[in-house]
Amino acid sequence: MRKLVIFLLIVASIYLNPTSTFANGTSYFEEPVSPIGHVLPMEESVISIESEKLYIDIEQQRDISFPIMLANVRVIYEMENKTAEDLLVPIAFPQPGESSEWMVDLDGTEIPIIGNIPFAPEELIGDDPHIEWINPRTGKTYSFGGYDVIGDSNKLGAKTFEVTLNAKSTQTLTIEYKATLGIDERASLHPIYRLDYLLHPASYWSNFKDLEIEVKVPKRASVYVNLPLQKDGNTYIGTFDTLPEENLVVFISPSSGILIDLFNSRGIALLALVIMLPIYYIFIRLLKRTSIKHKKSISLIILGLFALAGLDIVSHKILGYPVTMVQYVLYVLCLLILGWMWSRAFSKSAEQEKNSDD
Repeated sequence: MRKLVIFLLIVASIYLNPTSTFANGTSYFEEPVSPIGHVLPMEESVISIESEKLYIDIEQQRDISFPIMLANVRVIYEMENKTAEDLLVPIAFPQPGESSEWMVDLDGTEIPIIGNIPFAPEELIGDDPHIEWINPRTGKTYSFGGYDVIGDSNKLGAKTFEVTLNAKSTQTLTIEYKATLGIDERASLHPIYRLDYLLHPASYWSNFKDLEIEVKVPKRASVYVNLPLQKDGNTYIGTFDTLPEENLVVFISPSSGILIDLFNSRGIALLALVIMLPIYYIFIRLLKRTSIKHKKSISLIILGLFALAGLDIVSHKILGYPVTMVQYVLYVLCLLILGWMWSRAFSKSAEQEKNSDD
């Protein structure tokens, strides 16, 4: 019972509090009284980003009881210190969602993470936040009904660390980590995942150019990307001479199954579950009248296929919250009706064959 309660709490936390990936380093200063961060714009001809290469590999976790997607993020900066002296630069990487396995290094030397400091969202998001959600299967925009980290939060947390940039030199800063994508299971038959990568903070450096983005998604997934990235298989690639005006936002709806992928709405999926009954009845009536040997065995195999098809449908939330469990009762009822139709059809057939033999 205790394990069940813990599981339900975990599921509820994911359902009510979808997290997103927010990142892109910027220089900051910290208030001396309270640990609050503020963006520190770089003066002209101080520190510039000569190039940024962003690699995001999104993977679906399949060995757990509720769906999670992880983003393996790797970003490489070429940072130039244009001054005649070494500079100690504090850097903040926004990441309010759950993340792990952080690694930061400068020219191959590991840099320790100092802490996590909250920032005002407007400093990190910019003037044009992407609040709305988009269903990548249909392209329709909708308002998310739960807690949205970008839209509802007063503060966004950021990992902080310090790097020493040598005078008149260009150095390579590499940041890697794993982050959990946001998820919405209420608005659609299929779960929708959201990934936000904040590009706006890079605008505070003295100069920024040559951005390369590569986003790898699960195969057969429906994907929407707000930036003009080119699709190459299951990878989206783009290059930019200057910083895009918008942050990178990716919506993903992974492949759910051969049959259930045919439906985009809960109503149609529910209708398909109900329609299976008359279709199977017509099928066994036709099969019963043929001269095919072992027609009972064949009809049982077909019955099993119909049962698996129904299971594929009800394994998704076709009734939505909060009555999801009712769909399993409906599924059991459909199985009983299918079994009853088979038994009735072939019991009569057997009785007729017996009478004809007599």
